[in-house]
Amino acid sequence: MGITMNEKLLSGAVELRLRKVMALLTSPLRALVVWRRRRSAANRLGALPDHMLKDIALSRGEIPFVASQDADWSRFR
Repeated sequence: MGITMNEKLLSGAVELRLRKVMALLTSPLRALVVWRRRRSAANRLGALPDHMLKDIALSRGEIPFVASQDADWSRFR
């Protein structure tokens, strides 16, 4: 006995709904994690003395822009 076309469609629909539910549940958490990482990067860059910012060619006014970009923030740890 094989799986009928209706069973395959039903299984696909259930899987799609589960994916949507998981995306809705994890999306706010992901946004919070990204916000915290960006805020942490901005704080760490802001804590650097002016001469160190100059060494990496960054002004204090650019810190919010740089921190808002998607990047690998592990290098600032």
